[in-house]
Amino acid sequence: MVYAELKKKRKKYNISQTKLAEASGYSKAAISAWELEKNTPSNYELFHLNDVLSSIIKDIDEGVFDIRKKRIRHSKMKNRNLPPPIKNAADYKKRLSLRKSKDTPYSKKLSELYRRALSPKKNNAPKAIALFSGCGGLSLGFASEGFNFVGHIEIEQSANKIYSDNFPESQLLGTDISDISDDDIHKWISEYGNIDILVGGPPCQGFSLAGKRDPKDIRNQLYKYYVHIVSVLQPKVFVMENVRLLTSMKNTDGRLFIDCILESFSKTGYHVIWQETNACDYGVPQSRERIILIGIRKDIKKEFIFPIGTYTNENQTNILFSPKKRLTFRDATSDLQPLESGEISSDPLHWSIVHPEHVITWLKNVPEGCSAHENKDPAMRPPSGFNTTYKRIKWDEPCSTISTNFSMISGCRNVHPVSTRSLTIREAARVQSFPDEFVFSGKWGDIRKAIGNAVPPILAAAIAKSIFKQVFND
Repeated sequence: MVYAELKKKRKKYNISQTKLAEASGYSKAAISAWELEKNTPSNYELFHLNDVLSSIIKDIDEGVFDIRKKRIRHSKMKNRNLPPPIKNAADYKKRLSLRKSKDTPYSKKLSELYRRALSPKKNNAPKAIALFSGCGGLSLGFASEGFNFVGHIEIEQSANKIYSDNFPESQLLGTDISDISDDDIHKWISEYGNIDILVGGPPCQGFSLAGKRDPKDIRNQLYKYYVHIVSVLQPKVFVMENVRLLTSMKNTDGRLFIDCILESFSKTGYHVIWQETNACDYGVPQSRERIILIGIRKDIKKEFIFPIGTYTNENQTNILFSPKKRLTFRDATSDLQPLESGEISSDPLHWSIVHPEHVITWLKNVPEGCSAHENKDPAMRPPSGFNTTYKRIKWDEPCSTISTNFSMISGCRNVHPVSTRSLTIREAARVQSFPDEFVFSGKWGDIRKAIGNAVPPILAAAIAKSIFKQVFND
């Protein structure tokens, strides 16, 4: 699908860019840039815009939408039951206390992780700083294993708010990492003493298949600021997380980015090892492939061995440990109230947006693991997209990767196994291994973005436990 087709459809029905922006949630500026070919929308954005346009056109044909009005009237794309945004930590905790819920082994495990993370740290606990901290998934896992976060850096204001609500003792040391000076770093040392560990994941969109994989993408160069801070701060250890496809991406000189990163850290005095991981191997109910780089300062004289993932498929053999069965979407969410399109529950994060009726019709009888594109009747198939879109996930398998678009029913494997709707915020948070106690506040779109960009805390905890044992447990 190319954007020119959508532009043609929009103009044919005299739908303005403003009205399309109102219905889709994208800004008018973004839509204008796409139509002027200044930017290129992703496949996800194209599919969503196609859904929105189809819904508006159907409303026009049925007389529900008056094109002469300034705003969309009774649009099916508007969520009539949308709960109000969560104002702050107190508002979240109040709403959470009113929900009806029951504990499961998985939810208890997450609650215990949160309790350990927020418990007072020992006086000699390793001091940590989070770079590109996001909402705090990586920090939560490390804090649960005894690391004391004294500061963080994050450019997204909404993510900073979530981070501060959950790590009130951590100081915001800066927003734009490129603005951090050597004087700033020396002030950290003066205030906190030696920093033992840095953790963080530079933005991955420049390396991901969901993006353009443009070697000139400015985000692909942000690791250099991470390297510089490491060179000045000289922590004992650093941890950097990114998408697996970082290993195959080349820069403008034709060199692999991973080789450039390893060389840069080596020059600052670190032995660096890296490994491709899948979060589901470590107890996260989600298939999420990532690369983890761990650097040990050369004078430490310790070799690090990555922790072995002990969760595996039941039919896997010839392994050196006693395997546990991989956790599934059912393990993560089966206690949550069943919901259909537009319904809400007592849980502040468990509610469904309203989906277009024609999309619900396409998906109504689609079995789990299948896509509406596979419907036998061609009239019941979406007009565009791939077999990974408009697709139900499976109850008894790890969920597919949670992205920032998990609420988009036309996205990649975003449809609930049995309910005809996209995933709720609570379901995505559970799949990402965020405890229910973890405070999420702000606009719904900002919360979704924070969850989709986060490192699963359970994966972070597994790495943190090994680092603590091998490096800091003298």
